[in-house]
Amino acid sequence: MIKQGYENIGEGISIILPVYNEGENIKEQIEQIEKTVDVKHEVLIVYDYEKDSTIAPAKSLNRKFPNVKLVRNKFKRGIISAVRTGFKTSHFGICVVMPADLADDPNTINRMYSKIQEGFDIVCATRYSKGGHKIGGGFVKTALSKTAGLSAGILLGLRTTDLTNGFKMYKKALFSKIKIESDGGWEFSMEILLKANSMGAKICDVSTTWRERAYGRSKFKMMKWLPKYMHWYLWGILQRLKIYRQ
Repeated sequence: MIKQGYENIGEGISIILPVYNEGENIKEQIEQIEKTVDVKHEVLIVYDYEKDSTIAPAKSLNRKFPNVKLVRNKFKRGIISAVRTGFKTSHFGICVVMPADLADDPNTINRMYSKIQEGFDIVCATRYSKGGHKIGGGFVKTALSKTAGLSAGILLGLRTTDLTNGFKMYKKALFSKIKIESDGGWEFSMEILLKANSMGAKICDVSTTWRERAYGRSKFKMMKWLPKYMHWYLWGILQRLKIYRQ
């Protein structure tokens, strides 16, 4: 288990939303979070550029919800840099990353937090275990993500059934020991999971419901990012073989 870091994990959680033109979704996303999340929290909306359509509605939300903050990406553009900015900016020792496209159920955050309080270091929201649902989404993408998750226990030694889902909660102390090397998109969450697992982190699942976005275009670039997912999947297999040989 990863030891508690420099923040007090009992104080609250930082909800990190990396955004790119989510102006149609951000208001409802924040209202859902504020309605359902029971734990003390802050919401960090991390954006790349000043003309992002998310910014104007997000500013109006800040007047109603002072814990909602707009944060400019401190690194180069993209999801990974936005998430790194969120980790760096967050004020609490627990961080949860989720897209801002209304696909993920924010009520899941309460159950994820309970697992962190039980002593887990990473909690994965899963669409594929008992009680989980995936509504919509392409057949190929679903088949690949489901296969990766269901094989994770056997091939990677991971206690999760949803390896590729970016909706995860972390103890921030992990990132004093893990360097994120990914350079694509949401595959960074797989990288973190595999590296944390190799360090002996405690990892678990909680079920969630995922729905295909209703507004705007998906930002997921399957053909571009698939090789990057495969890279980390193979890295995980080789890492496990190395452990077995020792």
